[in-house]
Formats: sequence, structure tokens, C-alpha cells
Amino acid sequence: MLFVPLPLFASLLLVLALVRFCLSREMRVRAHQLFALLVALYALQTLLASLRWGYEVERAAKGMILMAPLLPVIAYLAYRALSGPIAVWPLALVVLNWLVYAIAPEFSDAAILMTYIGFGGLLLRLGSKGIAQVALSAINDAADIRIAIYVTGGALIASGLTDIYIIYDFVRNDGQTAPVIITFVQTAFVLAIGISGVVGRSTATASEETQEPAPAPQATLADSEIVEQLERLFEAEHLHRNEDLSLRRLARKIGVPDRQVSNAINRVRGVSVSQFVNGFRIQEACDLLRDTDRTVLDISLASGFASKSNFNREFARMTGKSPTQWRQGQS
Repeated sequence: MLFVPLPLFASLLLVLALVRFCLSREMRVRAHQLFALLVALYALQTLLASLRWGYEVERAAKGMILMAPLLPVIAYLAYRALSGPIAVWPLALVVLNWLVYAIAPEFSDAAILMTYIGFGGLLLRLGSKGIAQVALSAINDAADIRIAIYVTGGALIASGLTDIYIIYDFVRNDGQTAPVIITFVQTAFVLAIGISGVVGRSTATASEETQEPAPAPQATLADSEIVEQLERLFEAEHLHRNEDLSLRRLARKIGVPDRQVSNAINRVRGVSVSQFVNGFRIQEACDLLRDTDRTVLDISLASGFASKSNFNREFARMTGKSPTQWRQGQS
């Protein structure tokens, strides 16, 4: 009977996730290209792991070592691309890892370990900076993407710490438990990172909308002017109807930096950017529910929500009722 190692199943799942991602996203966007590359690299890495540890193909080990420093770097660049142009300095660290492997291979494991933990820490720091760090993404996806950033950063750090144990195991026990650790634990980390970059939207919960930086004690006059400008724009141009509306687009509309827009809304209205936008969407949905016979699904899409489930959740949060219950109460 042919043995099929666990990493091979992980590879197949990642390939399916990659196909789904490419079919559902605009692949001319730099960030989407990087996320697709990230998932493809992890699929290849798990395939190499299955060959190395499942079928004892020793040549696969070299490919795993060469690919290892690429993974955290591409993960970091992919998420950084959601806020604008990316720097190229992280790629120099990949080259540095390869040089270490070529010149002093005994230090290669330590270099890769530091790369994983370092970029994992950078991702956790990126996620802590708020919605402005994912300004190019749709506003309703921002909370989901921040969760994906935390998952990826945490998994990179955990993967690096697991490597420390694997090195210890080789020193003390001749690597007796290393195949098991790599098969189960590392495969779980790979799936967590790969899938989080593709289906972050499905991880959203009702409480995520409140996860914004703490507001400043008092709003400034400039903050109030920014919010007033935005409210006039929403009333005149119905910006909320665009389900792909991003913080960057809002900021460019009024010529103000992303973070300043986010902070102004938080200080003046006491809500996140997503809640601010959804307020206009729910108001339009209420008007349509009261004045038309259109279905709840049609109304949710017309008012700017990407899905009926997201609409129902936000509608209940803001009105205390489901759309159907609210409509019945108006008759």
C-alpha cells in the first residue's frame, strides 16, 4: 500500500486554496500576486517535506533549506503591500541566508531560525499598528486581515521555536522525534500561514469591529473637519455602495493620510472606520426595506455589503433586529 504522508495532504489543500484565491481575486494587484506566490511556495515546501520525511528522498532536503528563508520574507512583503509600495531590503536577507548555507552550512539553521522569528515579530508589530497598515484592502476585510497577520506572525515565531527543539533533539537524541515534529507540528504551521493568506475573511467574528486603537482623549478641530468632509462625500457620492471601498480611497478623496482619517473617525465618532462606513450602508438598507419590496439579499448588495451574512450581522448589531424583523415593524 502506497504511504501518503501528512505534508502531501497539506500540499493538496494549499493548491486548492491557491486556485480558489486566483479565481476570486484581481491578480494584477501586487499584494494578490505576493499572496499567491506565498501559498504556492508553502505548497511546494510541504511537497518537499513529504518527499524528505515520508519517502526519504534526501535531495529534497536541499530544496527545503533553500526555500526556507523565502517563506517568512514573502509573507511579510505580501502584508506590507496592503499599505502601499514595498521595500526590497527583506530580499537581501534571503540572499544572506543562501550565502551562509553555501559558505558556512553549520550556521544555516541558526540563520533561518532568526529569519523566522524576526519576520514573525515584524508581522505582529505590523498588525498592532491598526487599519492604516492594510489601507489598500476593502474596509470590511481590514479586521480579518489583521487577524491573518497575527496568525502568520505567531506561526512564524512558533515555527522558529519548534526548530530550536528539533536542533536540540538531533544533539541529544539523534533526531529520533524530529520526523514526527516536522510532520505534524510544522505542517500545522504551514497550513495556518498558507490558509490565513487566502481565507482570512471567513475568520471574522462579531466582536472584531471594535478592535481599533484606543481613541485620543479629545478630538481636535482638524479631526471634526475630516469627518464632516467624509460625511458630505458619503451623502453626495454614496461611497458606501462600493463593497471594495478602502481606507486609502477615502483618504485620497479628501487628501489626508490614511492614519489621520482612521484616527479622526475614531476620535470624533467613537467607532472604527468599518463601523463608520457600515452606518451609511445600514441607513440606506433601512430606507430600501421600508420603501421597496426588494429582497433582503438584493438590499444587502445594493447598500454595499459583500455578503448577506455580513449584512445581517451588522444590521442586528446596529438596530437590535434582523432585517426581516425591522421591515415587519415598519408596516
